Amino acid sequence: MYVCVNRIRVIGSTEEYERVYREGSDFMATLPGHVRHKLLRSQREPAVYFSVAEWTDAESYRRMCEVPKVREIFDQVSDIIELENHECLIAYQGE
Repeated sequence: MYVCVNRIRVIGSTEEYERVYREGSDFMATLPGHVRHKLLRSQREPAVYFSVAEWTDAESYRRMCEVPKVREIFDQVSDIIELENHECLIAYQGE
């Protein structure tokens, strides 16, 4: 399992960001290797989000990053977000 965690600070409309995130997430769900996505919103800082995307492997994730439609979708909000990307491996998982 390969996980990408993004910390996103929205400096514009949070509603617009959430709309675009849903659009992008729905599209990514159609790509090979996609497992699931979650978008978490900070209760302490409402303009801060954490996106957690799970992929079967790093190669699938990296192929998704090169898909022009993914870039096209997220470019809609590139001027209203500050993004910090963390590509991760699971160190521990409890159930």
